[in-house]
Amino acid sequence: MITVQPAKVDEVSEIKQVLSLTWTDTYGPFLPPDVIQKVTALWHSPETLAAEIENDRVFFHVAKDDQGAIVGLLTAGRPSDEIVSIGRLYVLPGSQRQGIGGKLLDACVAAFPGAQKLVLEVEAQNEKGLAFYRKHGFREASRKEEELEGIALTAVEMEKQLHENPRK
Repeated sequence: MITVQPAKVDEVSEIKQVLSLTWTDTYGPFLPPDVIQKVTALWHSPETLAAEIENDRVFFHVAKDDQGAIVGLLTAGRPSDEIVSIGRLYVLPGSQRQGIGGKLLDACVAAFPGAQKLVLEVEAQNEKGLAFYRKHGFREASRKEEELEGIALTAVEMEKQLHENPRK
């Protein structure tokens, strides 16, 4: 049984481990190990993660298994009343394809009543991520070129309509 709940600051080291394992699995096929290590050290520092957990404007939830181990996480924010922007959605490689990502998405949507659209970015080379988001009703909105530590990447901007805007 998977439970989804708010992340706690005392879980930062476990969250960092989940991020490290999923980043290596997800981005390892197209990013060198030193780039993954450098980026994760910066973006997933204990201080950064703790600040996000403590920020009441950031939705930061974890998925836990029966033993209480963190197997996935999702972070999101609400840049406007209508839009929720997903920053991270990661599930441990060995726990993927079991509905955990979907549970995290459902919890995120439930946390933002009245939101009309989910938006996110996923790397074009992240085929598992693209397939997951398409399966969950996201569509490609646009693409943009990015650079990460000197490596050219293509970010796919995806969106999912949640509710029709009654004002339209």
